[in-house]
Amino acid sequence: MIPYLQLIETIIVVAYCSRTVTVYYADRNYYIPLISGSASATRIMVISRSAREAWPYRWLKRTAADPRGGWFYSARAKTFDIDDIIDDRYIVRGICSEAGGMGALLFVDHISDPKSLVQVLKYCKQPNDEATKRFRREVRLMKQFKGNSRVMQIRYSNLDHDPPYFVMRYFPDGDLTKIADSIRVDLNRQEAIVNQMLDCVAELHAQGVFHRDIKPQNFLLCDGEVVVSDLGLSAEFDSSTMFTRSSMFWGTPGYLPPEFSTPGGFKNADPSGDIFMLGKTFYFLLCGREPTYLLADNIPGPLFAVIERCCALPKANRYQDLASLRQSLTAAYDVLLGRAVGSALASRTLRSVMDRLKASNEYQPMEVKKFIEELSMLSEVDKIQNCLELPDELFPVLSQRSVGSHLAQFLASYRLMVEEGSYGWSYAETIANRMRIFFDGPEVSATNKAEALRIAIIASDRKNRFAAMDTCRAMITSVVDEELGQRVHDVIMDLPHQFILSIEEANCHSPAVRSAIAKHHADNGSDL
Repeated sequence: MIPYLQLIETIIVVAYCSRTVTVYYADRNYYIPLISGSASATRIMVISRSAREAWPYRWLKRTAADPRGGWFYSARAKTFDIDDIIDDRYIVRGICSEAGGMGALLFVDHISDPKSLVQVLKYCKQPNDEATKRFRREVRLMKQFKGNSRVMQIRYSNLDHDPPYFVMRYFPDGDLTKIADSIRVDLNRQEAIVNQMLDCVAELHAQGVFHRDIKPQNFLLCDGEVVVSDLGLSAEFDSSTMFTRSSMFWGTPGYLPPEFSTPGGFKNADPSGDIFMLGKTFYFLLCGREPTYLLADNIPGPLFAVIERCCALPKANRYQDLASLRQSLTAAYDVLLGRAVGSALASRTLRSVMDRLKASNEYQPMEVKKFIEELSMLSEVDKIQNCLELPDELFPVLSQRSVGSHLAQFLASYRLMVEEGSYGWSYAETIANRMRIFFDGPEVSATNKAEALRIAIIASDRKNRFAAMDTCRAMITSVVDEELGQRVHDVIMDLPHQFILSIEEANCHSPAVRSAIAKHHADNGSDL
């Protein structure tokens, strides 16, 4: 009787019984014993279901999943030892890295020229068809960029060899993780590196290629220059070689855009996915923290504003191309490096928007978005002062769909001014009226409507302005939409201010809003 069976991918079952290890070939419901050996063995031979050939596997570890102490082997492909000969061309000198999911890296010398420059051989280490296809795709794509200094170059490849491989130069300076600590304190070098990263990805996008696995480790350094590598997950626009199943996706957790986990999202990648991952990469480089969740701590405000927009969950709210991202990054570093007075830049852009609006009753969406971005990059003091000076005529413009991707960014800046509270009591009414423009706007999202209500309530309560409170009550009772009703419910529960108690449940159209008001009444012993 076999007390423990563990399936390894689709090819191997390993059983551990007493002091003997038995390896089984898994075929449908049958387990055919192939090899038995001592549990102290360091290597055994197993049979691949797909290739029907022998591969050496290393003994790994005792698994916690088996309370009886079973052991298992991982489905790792062929390994090489020092002095092994590959393809009668290269001799192995050492291991460079085995960290990659698909390929392993070896230091090699060419047999006919062992004194040549240090070279690295990457081979496909996973013995399955999908990994082999991805490896072949990576080689083909990199050859497409032959001679391009921003994309890692292949010196030689043999995709018919078993396992397939290619050879590239060695990058002794490593990847961007090696210099992250130093560039955090050197803004000039930081800007140069960031722009080189954009140059690398721009080369891919210019030929309709999307990387789909952008992270610091996939940017290599050579004499101070940045080169993009690892195109194994890359996709070509409108290519028949894209992943065939819409449910398939790979990548690095913490860096992946949310649409990659939806049907067709990974297969049909576009520039905004790479921009999302660039934002996560910038975040890691600037603070060293794992990028699943973004925190502003220890990151300059102007740069964090850029990162937040890169990593917006809705694709439409991100930068739509690398040129727009580069423009914002330049503006951020202009402020941080003192190349331009940030407040003056924002004021100049706003003045241009308003002059155009007054002259022709028209506006340019890109100019309005530019102002919002410049506003978000200011210091808190300058941001507050600029928000206090905004004209009423700007707010209907901000409620339009054409600038909707930037409204959340604007509301974040405006809320800072409202919470700081350095305005007169009558100005709270102005704030509430401006927020009602957003709340009533037919093209404003429910999320932004709820945030506008939150800002209006904060201002009304801070300054105890009755007219502003009336505006807030009118906004709350007018809600009909179910999604907005739930978001307003949450705002009311977060801000249990006394003036909200005067709202009668019967005057509320939304069940969710009525529920929040009833809870307030119950908590405060109100008979309303």
